[in-house]
Amino acid sequence: MDFYDIEKPDQTQNTSDFRNRPYVGVYFECCDVYTRIYRSVDGKKYTGFCPRCFRRIKMKVGPGGTSSRMFRAK
Repeated sequence: MDFYDIEKPDQTQNTSDFRNRPYVGVYFECCDVYTRIYRSVDGKKYTGFCPRCFRRIKMKVGPGGTSSRMFRAK
């Protein structure tokens, strides 16, 4: 069974808001997979998960941070 057959996306959600948010790239070593992690709506953090094992990740946004756009999660 395909995951997308189980639940259709919410048609009321404005997808253009999601596409315009900043993101960072994260390589999850746990499952050897890369994905994008998008900034939260309030702009205070990036949150996401490994698409295979669902391990969660959260990165804070703040002064004195980094300008890197690619990260590695161990």
